[in-house]
Amino acid sequence: MDTRCTVCALLASSLFVLEGAAVAQTPEPRAPDLRQYTFSELNPGRYEVVSREWGDMWRSAFSSPTFPTREQAVAALNNEAAARGADALLNVYCLDQGHWIMSSSTEPTILCYAIGIRVKPG
Repeated sequence: MDTRCTVCALLASSLFVLEGAAVAQTPEPRAPDLRQYTFSELNPGRYEVVSREWGDMWRSAFSSPTFPTREQAVAALNNEAAARGADALLNVYCLDQGHWIMSSSTEPTILCYAIGIRVKPG
């Protein structure tokens, strides 16, 4: 009976490792390159607000997604905004959130947020 449990555990763990390797090998989808505007570039009547990325989620009261580089953070913003139907970003801000006081990591934790918009033609 014990050998049967051991074999099952080994089989399950090897499948888990193989599945992780398969996931690690699949390339991430490339983030769409959304145009970034500032408030001074567009009149308020020229766009429609689609979402406020990372700010209009209930999870933002507890935590927001951070990334090691600004490029990765902006790519995540682009993915999220495009998934919600935006074709541009307005007022992209990126901040280094520092690290947790009890953490030994010195890696930056970048948080970027923006307003996802749909630009009206004309």
